[in-house]
Amino acid sequence: MLAHLRRSRGISLFLCCCLLLSGCTRDPNVRKQKFLAQGNQFLEQGKYPEAVISYGRALQIDPRYADAHYQLAQTHLKMGSWAAAYQELARTVDLQPENWAAQLDLGRLLLAGGKAKEAKDRAQLILKSNPKHSDAEMLLSNADAALGSMKEALEEANDAIRMAPDRSVLYLNLGHIQARMNDVQGAEQSFKKAQSLDPGSATPRITLGKFYQQNKRWTDAESEFKAAIQAAPKDVSPRAALAALYFGQGQESQAEQVLTEAKEQLSADPKAYRLLGDSYLGRGQYAKALTEFAALSSKHPDDLSVRKAYVQLLLLNNRVEEANKQSQEVLKKSPQDPEALVLKGEIEVRQNHTDEAITTLQQALKGAPDNGFGHYQLGVAYKQKGNSQQAEAEWREAVRLYPNQIEAWVALGTSATERSDWHSLEEISDRLRKYSPNSVDGYLFHATARFNQGDAASAEADLNRLMQLAPDRPIAYIELGRLRTSQKRFSDAEALFEKALARDTNSINAVKGMLSVYMAENKPAVALKFLEEQIQHNPASSMLYLFEGQIFSQTKQNESAEGAFAHAVELDHSNLAAVVLLAQTRASLKKYDQAIADYQKAIELSPHDPRFFIALGTLFEKKGDWEQARDNYQQALGIKPDEPLAANNLAYLLLEHKGDVTVALSLAQTARKGLPNLPNSADTLGWAYYHTGAYSAAVPLFETAVKAVPDNQAYRYHLGMTYEKLKNPARAKAELEKAISLDPKSPVAEQARQAISTIHES
Repeated sequence: MLAHLRRSRGISLFLCCCLLLSGCTRDPNVRKQKFLAQGNQFLEQGKYPEAVISYGRALQIDPRYADAHYQLAQTHLKMGSWAAAYQELARTVDLQPENWAAQLDLGRLLLAGGKAKEAKDRAQLILKSNPKHSDAEMLLSNADAALGSMKEALEEANDAIRMAPDRSVLYLNLGHIQARMNDVQGAEQSFKKAQSLDPGSATPRITLGKFYQQNKRWTDAESEFKAAIQAAPKDVSPRAALAALYFGQGQESQAEQVLTEAKEQLSADPKAYRLLGDSYLGRGQYAKALTEFAALSSKHPDDLSVRKAYVQLLLLNNRVEEANKQSQEVLKKSPQDPEALVLKGEIEVRQNHTDEAITTLQQALKGAPDNGFGHYQLGVAYKQKGNSQQAEAEWREAVRLYPNQIEAWVALGTSATERSDWHSLEEISDRLRKYSPNSVDGYLFHATARFNQGDAASAEADLNRLMQLAPDRPIAYIELGRLRTSQKRFSDAEALFEKALARDTNSINAVKGMLSVYMAENKPAVALKFLEEQIQHNPASSMLYLFEGQIFSQTKQNESAEGAFAHAVELDHSNLAAVVLLAQTRASLKKYDQAIADYQKAIELSPHDPRFFIALGTLFEKKGDWEQARDNYQQALGIKPDEPLAANNLAYLLLEHKGDVTVALSLAQTARKGLPNLPNSADTLGWAYYHTGAYSAAVPLFETAVKAVPDNQAYRYHLGMTYEKLKNPARAKAELEKAISLDPKSPVAEQARQAISTIHES
């Protein structure tokens, strides 16, 4: 009995403990503190993505948890995600205005972002409650220096030292301000004082070394960097500084030796073993960088940053399949890594897997919305899909996040050029030249914008400047040659294209420019002879045969044009322009089956271009296969629902083959809206109104079409039939007779005769 009671009490006690523990795990305060502690542990271990997730879980429980916001900000700072860090710090100080550490971090971010006045306000806010806060005083000093108030900045830097005379960093700050004020002696003394206060740190010695380097005291700089290495042998920074000194003096082998020693002596430190590879990247030596990162990736397979750099280099060298394999390995280890997902998206773009690329990049940006390169790549994917508007929106977001992202500015400039938006192009070119002063694209865009706004003189000045920047490149000569061609200064243009070819004998654009001169002078024989010489020099060039085909087409030699275009495609199966021109030429020769096969090849190369489906539909109509025609028009509309030509053709097809009249009317209205000046769209909409019984609405549309193209048999027939419905037999008969006279043997003429016989009977 007693034993039973003891067991019962034990069970009761156990249940109480379980209930108590269960209650704790459900307590929101306990749970959020648990996630905060977990995040702090990840942050300390350098596992930043995991830390972000843990802090995020804490904030899901309590969105006003200031400590989690602050720690999340610290994580974003470690990751270099400045925009996200700023947002979290701003939220922290909203919740805890007296969190001076957060206020200080926020002020530093504002200063780094070029907002010195706002940074100064933060510093003064801290000092108002903490007059002896030396870090806030240093921030105030730096903000005033950024605002150009050097006298105040110097005084505040000295005040910070008086607040904490034993802090090395304050003397470093003073030295920087003195150096800006050209007080060389004072700056040197301050840097040496910082060194004496912290003899075991490499930072003061590196700072002094860089100061000597700026003042061309190379030997002193070298001594300081070497001393810094001895003081902190495991610190990568002094080794990088010494290598930079050697590179700056042209001593490349000595610099690479320093970096190689860092890789060998600090083999467990990612910053150290990456130094050599990163130096190759920084100097544009991509072949060496590729070899180095291939070796690093093999030696350090768990270092995902190295693996991702290797993927980027493989893509840079157009080794897409190898990059894809490496990318898959990275994503196996870190499936939600935003950078790895962006690389995967770029690979999918290169592979023409557009829809998959868009999904992948959207997933990446969901996890890292401030990834500027991700937005750029998503824009590329949208452009590939044919959605220029969304592409431009992504590129603008990319440059908003990272204004110096040159690829995105170039993409925006190219898009503005395609739209003939010269005002926007000029603005883009100004931004491009601001962030990349020697940008070839920047000057080309500006020249194009000015020329198309009637300012040929400014365009010429831009191109002359480009010649100075890149005298060995053909591009400026080509563009100036085009300008001279437009001015009908043909001999000058020819001379410029010759100079371009002298710089690059295989320049396709220079050849194209020369041909444009000959054709503008109506010298097709000279153009063809010039092309023959170019083909002898470069017989494997698909584009040269394409140009030959174009000249044959312009001179009405369609059979010869077909042969040239076919040869161009044979040399390069991916030459989309040649494939399309071959299809158009064969269609003009009524070789419909071959033309259909060509357009199907074009669709394989560019599956998101609705124009090729429309062309296919038109060819199937000519063959009498209206069902295939319908399917192709529908596919075009599936890609671009408001594509007016596809809507027009499909509407007419439905009306002629007893399709849904309501659908046909809707399509015809879409077509007319998109092609308001096309007689065909007026006729199609009128015919749709006719089939719905809206004869009065149909007449003005048919009259518009007939006025534009008086000899179009179908337009006359439709107008005559509509007059008949409106009980106007005289005008109906007149239009129908005119339709018959235009082509008496056609099926439309026979329909018109039958209609006239009906009118006569009535």
